[in-house]
Amino acid sequence: MIVVNYLISIAALAVLVYETWMVIRRNRRITVKGKDDFFTFCLILLFAALILRPDPEADFLVSLRNTLILMAIFFTLAIRRGICEEGVAKLGFVVPWSRIQKIQIAEYQTSKIMALFTTEKGRYKLIFPRYRLKELVYELQKHVSEVLVAESLKL
Repeated sequence: MIVVNYLISIAALAVLVYETWMVIRRNRRITVKGKDDFFTFCLILLFAALILRPDPEADFLVSLRNTLILMAIFFTLAIRRGICEEGVAKLGFVVPWSRIQKIQIAEYQTSKIMALFTTEKGRYKLIFPRYRLKELVYELQKHVSEVLVAESLKL
Protein backbone atom coordinates (compact mmCIF):
# COMPACT_ATOMS: atom_id res chain seq x y z
CA MET A 1 0.00 0.00 0.00
CA ILE A 2 2.91 2.32 0.66
CA VAL A 3 4.21 1.82 -2.87
CA VAL A 4 0.79 2.71 -4.31
CA ASN A 5 0.68 5.93 -2.25
CA TYR A 6 4.16 6.85 -3.51
CA LEU A 7 3.14 6.18 -7.11
CA ILE A 8 -0.03 8.24 -6.79
CA SER A 9 1.94 11.07 -5.17
CA ILE A 10 4.51 11.00 -7.96
CA ALA A 11 1.73 10.99 -10.58
CA ALA A 12 0.05 13.97 -8.87
CA LEU A 13 3.39 15.81 -8.84
CA ALA A 14 3.83 15.06 -12.54
CA VAL A 15 0.35 16.46 -13.22
CA LEU A 16 1.24 19.62 -11.27
CA VAL A 17 4.45 20.04 -13.28
CA TYR A 18 2.52 19.54 -16.55
CA GLU A 19 -0.11 22.06 -15.47
CA THR A 20 2.60 24.57 -14.57
CA TRP A 21 4.16 24.08 -17.99
CA MET A 22 0.74 24.61 -19.60
CA VAL A 23 0.18 27.82 -17.62
CA ILE A 24 3.58 29.22 -18.57
CA ARG A 25 3.55 28.14 -22.21
CA ARG A 26 -0.05 28.15 -23.40
CA ASN A 27 -1.67 30.97 -21.43
CA ARG A 28 0.30 33.52 -23.46
CA ARG A 29 -1.04 32.14 -26.75
CA ILE A 30 -4.76 32.46 -26.05
CA THR A 31 -6.24 35.26 -28.17
CA VAL A 32 -9.88 35.05 -27.01
CA LYS A 33 -10.23 33.71 -23.49
CA GLY A 34 -13.10 31.33 -22.77
CA LYS A 35 -14.21 29.06 -19.94
CA ASP A 36 -15.38 25.51 -19.45
CA ASP A 37 -18.60 24.57 -17.73
CA PHE A 38 -18.15 25.44 -14.03
CA PHE A 39 -20.78 22.93 -12.87
CA THR A 40 -18.72 19.97 -14.11
CA PHE A 41 -15.64 21.23 -12.26
CA CYS A 42 -17.65 21.65 -9.04
CA LEU A 43 -19.03 18.14 -9.38
CA ILE A 44 -15.54 16.66 -9.81
CA LEU A 45 -14.28 18.69 -6.87
CA LEU A 46 -17.17 17.54 -4.69
CA PHE A 47 -16.47 13.87 -5.34
CA ALA A 48 -12.74 14.36 -4.85
CA ALA A 49 -13.31 16.15 -1.54
CA LEU A 50 -15.62 13.36 -0.39
CA ILE A 51 -13.17 10.63 -1.34
CA LEU A 52 -10.04 12.46 -0.14
CA ARG A 53 -11.46 14.06 2.99
CA PRO A 54 -8.95 15.10 5.67
CA ASP A 55 -8.29 12.57 8.41
CA PRO A 56 -6.32 13.75 11.47
CA GLU A 57 -5.23 10.20 12.22
CA ALA A 58 -3.99 9.46 8.71
CA ASP A 59 -0.39 8.71 7.87
CA PHE A 60 1.79 11.54 6.53
CA LEU A 61 2.08 9.90 3.13
CA VAL A 62 -1.70 9.55 2.79
CA SER A 63 -2.20 13.20 3.76
CA LEU A 64 0.49 14.28 1.28
CA ARG A 65 -1.13 12.19 -1.48
CA ASN A 66 -4.57 13.68 -0.83
CA THR A 67 -3.19 17.22 -0.72
CA LEU A 68 -1.30 16.77 -4.00
CA ILE A 69 -4.37 15.37 -5.75
CA LEU A 70 -6.55 18.25 -4.55
CA MET A 71 -3.87 20.76 -5.57
CA ALA A 72 -3.76 19.23 -9.05
CA ILE A 73 -7.54 19.52 -9.34
CA PHE A 74 -7.58 23.14 -8.16
CA PHE A 75 -4.63 24.13 -10.34
CA THR A 76 -6.57 23.18 -13.48
CA LEU A 77 -8.41 26.48 -13.02
CA ALA A 78 -5.18 28.35 -13.82
CA ILE A 79 -4.95 26.87 -17.32
CA ARG A 80 -6.68 29.16 -19.79
CA ARG A 81 -9.13 27.86 -22.31
CA GLY A 82 -10.05 29.67 -25.49
CA ILE A 83 -9.08 30.39 -29.08
CA CYS A 84 -5.44 30.33 -30.17
CA GLU A 85 -3.61 30.11 -33.51
CA GLU A 86 -3.34 26.30 -33.28
CA GLY A 87 -7.04 25.76 -32.62
CA VAL A 88 -9.46 25.56 -29.71
CA ALA A 89 -7.55 25.22 -26.44
CA LYS A 90 -9.34 23.07 -23.90
CA LEU A 91 -8.01 21.91 -20.52
CA GLY A 92 -5.08 19.71 -21.52
CA PHE A 93 -5.28 19.59 -25.28
CA VAL A 94 -5.86 21.70 -28.38
CA VAL A 95 -8.44 20.80 -31.03
CA PRO A 96 -6.76 21.80 -34.33
CA TRP A 97 -8.62 24.00 -36.80
CA SER A 98 -8.33 21.31 -39.49
CA ARG A 99 -10.53 18.94 -37.44
CA ILE A 100 -13.29 21.47 -36.74
CA GLN A 101 -16.14 21.19 -39.24
CA LYS A 102 -18.75 23.56 -37.86
CA ILE A 103 -19.09 26.15 -35.10
CA GLN A 104 -22.39 27.19 -33.53
CA ILE A 105 -22.66 30.22 -31.27
CA ALA A 106 -25.72 30.51 -29.03
CA GLU A 107 -26.85 32.39 -25.94
CA TYR A 108 -25.83 30.90 -22.63
CA GLN A 109 -27.21 32.93 -19.66
CA THR A 110 -27.74 36.65 -19.73
CA SER A 111 -24.19 37.90 -20.20
CA LYS A 112 -22.51 34.90 -21.81
CA ILE A 113 -22.44 33.01 -25.08
CA MET A 114 -21.57 29.41 -25.78
CA ALA A 115 -19.55 28.25 -28.76
CA LEU A 116 -20.06 24.63 -29.79
CA PHE A 117 -17.23 23.22 -31.92
CA THR A 118 -18.19 20.12 -33.94
CA THR A 119 -15.62 17.62 -35.20
CA GLU A 120 -15.99 14.13 -36.68
CA LYS A 121 -15.44 12.51 -33.29
CA GLY A 122 -17.35 14.80 -30.98
CA ARG A 123 -18.36 18.22 -29.76
CA TYR A 124 -16.47 20.66 -27.59
CA LYS A 125 -17.95 23.72 -25.96
CA LEU A 126 -16.52 26.88 -24.49
CA ILE A 127 -18.25 29.79 -22.78
CA PHE A 128 -17.29 33.37 -23.62
CA PRO A 129 -18.41 36.79 -22.36
CA ARG A 130 -21.16 38.25 -24.52
CA TYR A 131 -19.32 41.53 -25.13
CA ARG A 132 -16.60 39.59 -26.98
CA LEU A 133 -18.98 38.23 -29.63
CA LYS A 134 -17.62 40.32 -32.53
CA GLU A 135 -14.01 39.55 -31.64
CA LEU A 136 -14.84 35.85 -31.27
CA VAL A 137 -16.64 35.61 -34.61
CA TYR A 138 -13.82 37.50 -36.33
CA GLU A 139 -11.20 35.09 -34.95
CA LEU A 140 -13.29 32.02 -35.77
CA GLN A 141 -13.96 33.09 -39.36
CA LYS A 142 -10.23 33.34 -39.96
CA HIS A 143 -9.95 29.57 -39.56
CA VAL A 144 -13.38 27.97 -40.16
CA SER A 145 -15.77 28.90 -42.94
CA GLU A 146 -18.97 27.65 -41.31
CA VAL A 147 -19.68 29.77 -38.22
CA LEU A 148 -23.36 29.82 -37.30
CA VAL A 149 -24.55 32.58 -34.97
CA ALA A 150 -27.97 32.32 -33.29
CA GLU A 151 -30.58 34.81 -34.52
CA SER A 152 -31.03 36.24 -31.04
CA LEU A 153 -27.38 37.37 -31.01
CA LYS A 154 -27.48 39.21 -34.34
CA LEU A 155 -28.04 42.94 -34.26
